[in-house]
Amino acid sequence: MQTQLNVNPTTINQAAKHKLFVEGSNEQEIDPIVIQELLHNNDLGAVRVIGMGACHNVRSAAQALIKVYPSHYFLIDRDDQDQVTVDKSWQSFPNPDEYNMLIWHKRELENYFIDPHYISKSTYLKNGINIQQNILYECNSRIFLDSANLTLLSISREMQKPLSVPHFKNRDEFKDKNAGLIKLNGLTADMDDRKISVADVLEQEAVNQRYIEFIQELSGGTIPLQYGSGSWLERMSGKEIFRAIANQCFEVKSLQGQLVTGKDKNKIIAKELTRLPLEQQPADFQRLVGLLQNKVGTL
Repeated sequence: MQTQLNVNPTTINQAAKHKLFVEGSNEQEIDPIVIQELLHNNDLGAVRVIGMGACHNVRSAAQALIKVYPSHYFLIDRDDQDQVTVDKSWQSFPNPDEYNMLIWHKRELENYFIDPHYISKSTYLKNGINIQQNILYECNSRIFLDSANLTLLSISREMQKPLSVPHFKNRDEFKDKNAGLIKLNGLTADMDDRKISVADVLEQEAVNQRYIEFIQELSGGTIPLQYGSGSWLERMSGKEIFRAIANQCFEVKSLQGQLVTGKDKNKIIAKELTRLPLEQQPADFQRLVGLLQNKVGTL
């Protein structure tokens, strides 16, 4: 047991009071680890970051806790949500009527780490790697898969219940737009009786149109994808893309000189980047720090 001397009681009270709930099954997942690192590096160590599982868990906790704990804050992935909803969450924060909830402008936390200008600052990037081209290649290989999965997310949100097929996994089955349409056209056949009752949402033509609209939004009408056209860098699956480029383009070694792989490698790369000066952080990271500093105060 360790005893801390000369601890500011205000710090103890603040630490007990201010909590930021994020996605992640526990505090060892990438969301709570990286966000806690960002806050710690910007004098907000008094805010405890807690993982609460998937988006719906965080949202449910926000609705249940906000009236009792007004100093609890909530941060969720964007997923398929529209720009107006996302912008509103930042403009009104903290807002008890909206459960003190923020929504990332990008699809997932990892999308911030596939911005080539940001991630190229990592000291773990291998020599001779063209990170821009690697990211572009990875995204081009999954544009139709990710458009289909955004379609499923939007249908699930509209139905307010999970689909029997929550997402597609095999990008080899989504080589082009038509391949995606074929997969989506089998969607209603996979629905059980209680889901078929929402036929208006799952009407085949409407599903196909929603899919085509996501392709258009992500690509900006340009396929193969190109930088500066469409929202693909912000709206595709950052989690999967970051995992792929971290594996291919970065090398992380432990203090013993052994290669670090998998989730641990991803967390180390991301944590290092959050230690950059605040003005070099993504805009949402800067805004998150600013909003919490205004609420909590720097300690």
